[in-house]
Amino acid sequence: METLAPGLEVDANVIDCLGAILNHEKHSRDAGCPLRHFFPTGCITVTMFNGTLKTEDAKFEEFEKEISAQFKNDVGASGRPGIPDGMVRDETVSTWNKILESPMFQNKPLLPYQEWNIDFSEITVGTRVGIGFFGEVFRGIWNGTEVAIKVFLEQDLTAENMEDFCNEISILSRLRHPNVILFLGACTRPPRLSMVTEYMEMGSLYYLIHLSGQKKKLTWRRRLKMLRDICRGLMCIHRMKIAHRDIKSANCLVNRHWTVKICDFGLSRMMTESPMKETSSAGTPEWMAPELIRNEPFTEKCDIFSLGVIMWELCTLSRPWEGLPPDRVVYSVANEGSRLDIPEGPLSRLIADCWAEPHERPSCEVILTRLLDCEYALS
Repeated sequence: METLAPGLEVDANVIDCLGAILNHEKHSRDAGCPLRHFFPTGCITVTMFNGTLKTEDAKFEEFEKEISAQFKNDVGASGRPGIPDGMVRDETVSTWNKILESPMFQNKPLLPYQEWNIDFSEITVGTRVGIGFFGEVFRGIWNGTEVAIKVFLEQDLTAENMEDFCNEISILSRLRHPNVILFLGACTRPPRLSMVTEYMEMGSLYYLIHLSGQKKKLTWRRRLKMLRDICRGLMCIHRMKIAHRDIKSANCLVNRHWTVKICDFGLSRMMTESPMKETSSAGTPEWMAPELIRNEPFTEKCDIFSLGVIMWELCTLSRPWEGLPPDRVVYSVANEGSRLDIPEGPLSRLIADCWAEPHERPSCEVILTRLLDCEYALS
């Protein structure tokens, strides 16, 4: 046992996990996993936030309440010093209404069915299981069902973040597939904007590969099955003329049956007949297709490049571009044509094909067939 904080002893295995998180944090704040990680030790919850390690235990609940109360006294419930809470809410509602009236959303309802609008009072919010650039993800109960609740922090409700939220629920609510996270409903009244989905017990694929200590359970047959799950989910997404634009192992969640489902559609875009172009790049550098990094016109084939990086992860059980800062990854991939070293094995050729020029990359249908061929070869 080792001491992490006064009066708190922690198993040495947890200390090793913390070291891995800290090392990852230095390279990319959100390269793959939520900034908060839970360890099933029964004694401690570990939080990574802004590069600071925190510990939480029943002993510290009272302390946390004091800190929270002090924070509210200092800056107000809105989290914005010197600005009255009511003024912040009015500003938020005004911004929200402008977004709903924008060309992206004005001619269609945000949700296909009115019944999918959830009142926040219907939700029982439990343990926090994730925290990202904006908002937090909680485990909770809705209608007697265990769910995941993505709650947007009021101080993070910028116009851009609210637009991403609208985009995500507009797209995800129209997708139904066993390998796409199941959307259950959303609270669409600011400032309590939140989204409710099914709960995935084992967390993200990134966490499973790099931080959970369960690499030995990832047999080749299981890895191929996971890749097939992701590929089938992408087939559904692409069939609906959607480009995800942020496919990565952190956005692939795993349930207790080891089924993988794609999540996080905030950066997704509906496709047109010709390649699309955005004014700013989107995605996570280590998984991004070069055309997205360079802000060039893109198609759904940008997701195929990212899928190739996940294949590489599952082949090597390593982090992509480990040790290289994200800005260096961006320059190397976009301007120097650099690619990760392709490992020897049954997926070598398929990975290389996924990293070809966009028009030469295989479709999800072709990839699925080749994955099945790989599995038959293992039999």
